[in-house]
Amino acid sequence: MTDNLYTPKEGRPMIQHKIIISDINSLLGQAGGLSGAAFADTKTLTPPDDGVLLVVTNDHETARKAVSDETGKVYTIFVEAYADVKDIAGKLLDIRHPDEPAELLAISVSNAVGKIRSELDLWFYRHTLETTIDTVPDMLWYKRLDGIHMMVNDAFTNIVHKSKEDVAGKDHFYIWDAPRPTEGNEFTCAESEEIAISTGQTYICDEPVKTRDGMMQLVTYKTPLYDKFGTVFGTVGVGHDVTNFSRMGIELSILIENMPFPMTIFYSDWKILRMNSLFREILGDDYTDDFDYKSWKLTKPIPAGTQHADPKKHSVTREYRVEVGGELRSYIFTELEIHDFFDNITGYLCTMQDVTYQRAYENSIIKAANTDILTGMYNRRYFYQLLGTRRGLRYHLIYLDLDHFKQINDNYGHTVGDEVLVKTAELIHEHFPDAISARLGGDEFALVDDLHSADYLTVQCERFRDDVENSFAEYDQGTSVSIGISYNDGTTKNIDELIHESDERMYTQKRSKPK
Repeated sequence: MTDNLYTPKEGRPMIQHKIIISDINSLLGQAGGLSGAAFADTKTLTPPDDGVLLVVTNDHETARKAVSDETGKVYTIFVEAYADVKDIAGKLLDIRHPDEPAELLAISVSNAVGKIRSELDLWFYRHTLETTIDTVPDMLWYKRLDGIHMMVNDAFTNIVHKSKEDVAGKDHFYIWDAPRPTEGNEFTCAESEEIAISTGQTYICDEPVKTRDGMMQLVTYKTPLYDKFGTVFGTVGVGHDVTNFSRMGIELSILIENMPFPMTIFYSDWKILRMNSLFREILGDDYTDDFDYKSWKLTKPIPAGTQHADPKKHSVTREYRVEVGGELRSYIFTELEIHDFFDNITGYLCTMQDVTYQRAYENSIIKAANTDILTGMYNRRYFYQLLGTRRGLRYHLIYLDLDHFKQINDNYGHTVGDEVLVKTAELIHEHFPDAISARLGGDEFALVDDLHSADYLTVQCERFRDDVENSFAEYDQGTSVSIGISYNDGTTKNIDELIHESDERMYTQKRSKPK
């Protein structure tokens, strides 16, 4: 008969073994068939090509013939006196007494089928396992809890230069020709094994090992193994050789670390791959193990220019101001896409160029070009340029000119005259703090105010005039100030008209004063 006694668990397809049982109807009598199956006549005792043969007989000659089969595919149950087959008893699958009920023989045959199936399953799964792991190009091993290796694959033996038979039953120190520790764990890599076992999950870590061929860098994957009752009895490990990649990584790290500017390489999801210390110094306390570059850039750096994208170079550049060590510094951020052979984005290269000193130098040049060196106020050129940028805006333009300033220069000298001009500038900033002010030349000043009304400015001008007269009364030259105010509504006057109007009003006031 073909065995139908074993049914695979639901959802778990198993290999089906063909087991033929010899004709035992005469032995079973009316006890009934095995699972209702019919029995085949196998007088020749020849096992099938695609299965095995279970011979159940009470003839000792048949039993002897069956156990002499050299294929290993014939199993025998003898149903007669033990004395008849004493010399071959060790080769028999079972010996049953001829007087026992047929039902017990049926149970014995059923159990024998299960035992044969288990033996065939064991061989199948072991062969499948060994073939599978030997096909894997990475190192693969099975360990007991005490670190003894139970099984390894060909890739493992090739690296350690030892056979599977030599490795089986041995520990790390023997296999890797490593010196044994005088104290501590009985086997190396114990910590990673314990993490995998305690968490019940695959643990991934980097492990350097010394081989006869030199140092190797492995990325290892270790997973606990459980028995039928849920007890951990060992671990399975896979070692992926990344020696060449690690060397490349080390070289890359050294290269990035020695760059004279902040640099970071990110994965395609903007997680950090490599970051040098200069970059981390800029981040300061913001740098953590789970640092989010995108979020940081949105909240901490202050944009200081427009963004420039270069489609050909796959890059984006923009200037930012970043506070570093309590100082606000200027950096040009450049983010460059990293593409693979298939033009997929595999990462990003981010650099920061410190342009703090350049910007300070540029600002100093701009300031020198736009500022009156004596008073620190804007000069005529920049003031007129500034007015040109305010077309269409509403504002008041105030012209100021010191009265009898020439007499101070003539009677007290230009040093005192310069002091008067500086003091005048200070009074302007004091009385008109919200205005844009400039020294147009000599003792002539101008202001632009777009926040206050004409009435307010008129009052402020009177207060300013009083302060000027009081500040310079000691010179006894009648020093005061003439003021002209004009208003631009943003539509009716151009700059020249506005300046001319303020200038005329200022001189009208000056001419009305006693000389």
